[in-house]
Amino acid sequence: MFFVVDKGRLQRMINIVREDRTSDQTAQNAPFLRLEASENELTVSSSRASETLPATVYEEGVLFIRTTKFCRILKITREKEQFVTFQFTAEGLRFCDVLLPFDMESMVYFPDTSGAPENWPLTAGQ
Repeated sequence: MFFVVDKGRLQRMINIVREDRTSDQTAQNAPFLRLEASENELTVSSSRASETLPATVYEEGVLFIRTTKFCRILKITREKEQFVTFQFTAEGLRFCDVLLPFDMESMVYFPDTSGAPENWPLTAGQ
């Protein structure tokens, strides 16, 4: 998964779809956010809402990441940068000059967008 997206638009989309609004949901048990990069679009979704925005997609994929962790990642990127680059590799999630190591507790990656589930963690019947 490798894409470039407008940072401000991405932050607005996350604020629309995020579900971790209470204090008990902002820690380790925060809900997962689904990021699907495909066909020059990035779809940001939760279990209740979904938004799509234009992006430059070099490698398709689906990443589930805890919403709170992802919002913290966006906050530490340089303020003046309009666009931000994300790449998921075997080592983890690379964004700007930072590497967030892969951790099954906070990230799950699917390289095949057609085989990725709609929500994480999986529920019965998925």
